[in-house]
Amino acid sequence: MPRDLPSLNAIRIFESAARHLNFSRAADDLSITQSAVSRQIKVLEQQLGVQLFQRSGPKLKLTRAGDYYQGRVAEAMTVLRRGTAELRRSSASPALTVTLLPTFAAKLLVPQIGDFERENPQVTLRLAASYKLIDLATELDIDVAIRLGRGDWPGVHATRLTASHVFPVCSPGLARNLRRPRDILQHRRLLDDKMYDEWARWFTAAGVDDQPGETRRLDDDNMLLQAAIQGQGVTLARAIIAQDDLETGRLVQPFDVSILSAFQYYFACLPERIKESDIQAFQNWLRRAMP
Repeated sequence: MPRDLPSLNAIRIFESAARHLNFSRAADDLSITQSAVSRQIKVLEQQLGVQLFQRSGPKLKLTRAGDYYQGRVAEAMTVLRRGTAELRRSSASPALTVTLLPTFAAKLLVPQIGDFERENPQVTLRLAASYKLIDLATELDIDVAIRLGRGDWPGVHATRLTASHVFPVCSPGLARNLRRPRDILQHRRLLDDKMYDEWARWFTAAGVDDQPGETRRLDDDNMLLQAAIQGQGVTLARAIIAQDDLETGRLVQPFDVSILSAFQYYFACLPERIKESDIQAFQNWLRRAMP
């Protein structure tokens, strides 16, 4: 061990404890005991000659020195994780791991994935469907993210995949009761449980004053569409997501009023990786494949 560096094991434990501000959680994170965490932090403080944490009962707070050291250690750990991920990528069989929203996967990507594989036999795609926000700088087992938003995520290269419009959809039976846009106010509205509710904007475009009414919130686009198919209410749908249900007649668009969504699907990766051949091949194919 170089004399100018403290114990690397203690540094690793400090990084986890500083991130959680809790020795018990750090112990769970590292699969060691809480006493081992506490012991290693004391060792590190002795080797550095400074106090890293202020302890007040169960509460833990970084000292000024601890806060500074956490920043430097986090930078070093990121470099190590990236180097390890790059080494694994270079030595393993080609694979591209994509995190994407479940509805996007089911409705848009999975039905067409065979086309990509035929065009790019050298690339193996691994799909990880999730709503969880991913930090590509730290989640190094993820290569690419497809997410819904405004594309303004810091520290990533984001490319809009398509210009998606939204409009109300419902079952054919319920549509018979809708003669004009304001009639929607008399029926249950099925709302997204996340931040993507755009009913107010749609009502403005339709010339209707939005009013409170019966609602039901669901946190998945597939569930919203299924509830609408079953006649449980009216929901706003993205054209590219509802296309199959509209073509088969399971859903109908009762009014010819749509708005450009404030939230679009984006392809995102770390800026330094955008020129990698596998990532470029997937991005180019995906943009061609979007309806």
